Amino acid sequence: MRQWVILLFVMKIAWPAWAEKPAVTQRVTVEQLEQMIATAHSRRDRRLARQISEMKLTERLSVTRLARLEKELSGAKAREALIAIADESVFLDSPVSELPLRRAPTPAEEAAMLGRSADYVEKTVANWPNFIATRRTARFEGTATVISADLQDKLFALDFLRAPSAANWECPGQPKIGYQRISVIDRSSVTVVNRNGHELHALAERGGEFACPENAVSTTEEFGKVLAWVPKMIAHGNMTWNHWEEGLSGLLAVFRYSVLVSHKSLSVDIHGEIALNPADGSILRLIEMRRWKKHQPASEAGGAYDAAEEYDTAVDYAPVNLGGAIYLCPIKRVAVYLTPILWPQGSNARHDEIYRRFRLAESPLQEYLNDVSFTQYHVYGPS
Repeated sequence: MRQWVILLFVMKIAWPAWAEKPAVTQRVTVEQLEQMIATAHSRRDRRLARQISEMKLTERLSVTRLARLEKELSGAKAREALIAIADESVFLDSPVSELPLRRAPTPAEEAAMLGRSADYVEKTVANWPNFIATRRTARFEGTATVISADLQDKLFALDFLRAPSAANWECPGQPKIGYQRISVIDRSSVTVVNRNGHELHALAERGGEFACPENAVSTTEEFGKVLAWVPKMIAHGNMTWNHWEEGLSGLLAVFRYSVLVSHKSLSVDIHGEIALNPADGSILRLIEMRRWKKHQPASEAGGAYDAAEEYDTAVDYAPVNLGGAIYLCPIKRVAVYLTPILWPQGSNARHDEIYRRFRLAESPLQEYLNDVSFTQYHVYGPS
């Protein structure tokens, strides 16, 4: 009897630690996510947030379905976790069931749509007035790879959740060590100003985009310049038809592009997606995905090696009223940076032990994710 009392006492002490451990990350479809949330109304916010965070979508969660799911969640943490996994999914293909059954355009129709898009960019972006907008950013940090609970616990315990080659990426705050796959580590709101239709600059405010340590990477997106290279891609024939899809304002024509760029010892594979209005060529979504290998100095890892990393961005555009005229401006931006958590095998004894213990062929990936929204647009000074 005494042994049972002792055992129950030990279990009571240990239970909170067990309860906090993450489940094995699950890959789910959009429909499976919807089913889980539909049956989760009685769960506490923190528990539901952790459960959502431990999911990885296998297909894109559309804006309309995301909005519907957000309304079903009453807790702020659960909605936060939902936004994070939805942001991760923007680089995936939409569910087949969401794609309209419509014939693909002919080569002549493709060329006409792309021509209208090039004209639209040249005429519209060049005529943007000077304006001010509010940029709100939620920064997430966590793991991108589907890994076991035990391995995730080990990485948390050894403070590995800050990849060695990305210590200051996008100027994040202090690492947030917790038992959730991906968590918010920082929030900020800054005023940005567009001048001459080409660049967005963050105004000097504490905690703003430029409040970064030395050698950090700035996330200020030069939207005008990003759109400016689209006509060049079209002119060089790097755009290929992919599919039709339903957007918030109607049917969208989606094209894919891919190009390999090499510079000295750096090799970059750039590919992505452009969704445009087939009628006027306006771009409503622009995705850019970069995967590269770069040479790490010997001093960083006890030996030089190539580390594969990926940097992805997605920008959604919508009509905005500026001074009585309608312009297509960025309203949402997602930036994701993936980098190995562990040094390659043979570079670090502590990391090698983890490779052996968990039988890893390659390192799990560290993930940094920025969820950015642009609101409160208004004309700034003379246009």
